[in-house]
Amino acid sequence: MGRLDGKVCVITGAVGGIGSATCELFAREGATVAGADVTENAPGDLSMQVDVTHEGRVIEMYEHVLQTYGRIDVLFNNAGIDPLRARSVLETEVGDWDRIMDVNVRSAFVMSQAAIPLMREGGGGTIVNTASIAGLKPAADEAAYSVSKAAMVSLTGTLALDFAADGIRANCVCPGFMEMVMTDRRRDLTEEQQAARAESAAARVPLGRQGTYEEVAKAVLFLAGPDASYITGAALVVDGGLLLR
Repeated sequence: MGRLDGKVCVITGAVGGIGSATCELFAREGATVAGADVTENAPGDLSMQVDVTHEGRVIEMYEHVLQTYGRIDVLFNNAGIDPLRARSVLETEVGDWDRIMDVNVRSAFVMSQAAIPLMREGGGGTIVNTASIAGLKPAADEAAYSVSKAAMVSLTGTLALDFAADGIRANCVCPGFMEMVMTDRRRDLTEEQQAARAESAAARVPLGRQGTYEEVAKAVLFLAGPDASYITGAALVVDGGLLLR
């Protein structure tokens, strides 16, 4: 039996990276996966193209999931951006700041707000958020991203406190350097720049390499599944020891 047999799981930011890896792993563990992304062709048993910062679209999406599967057990809030041009406070345009907060934080708030009543009706559920080690220790020249991820850590704690009595657990993963830069950054970097960044990143990590999407997905699976039944409000660091430096 899989660790998520019979569970209906909604995953945002499902196209590429951690999102795709988690969709695939959850499916292997027996889950019914509803993948949501702002782009087309999200992986999963149910593929949904939706802007998860928009509460009306989110409600419509959940209605579709309920009509199709009848319940929601797991929500993985993974939508996120980190534009290369958004650097220090002085170098970040207000529009970029607002967009980062919308995608990285507002989406998780809107998705959770709509999911919690449905989880209550089903007797409980699990929420996992993608934060970052930048939410625990600010990253230089990534002001908006760092603040947004700190907000995700805090949001996770408030969800855990406020809804524990409803049988709802909330935790977050805090990845470090991943095998590739985030999709929006990748568009603005040459292959040579990406390779140089990867080499520099790996040299900074105590374990000597960057993490894989599969490794983060396994951490998400742990937090979402029965092995973490007594864990809520946690920020699980998945960074190869980088935060120790």
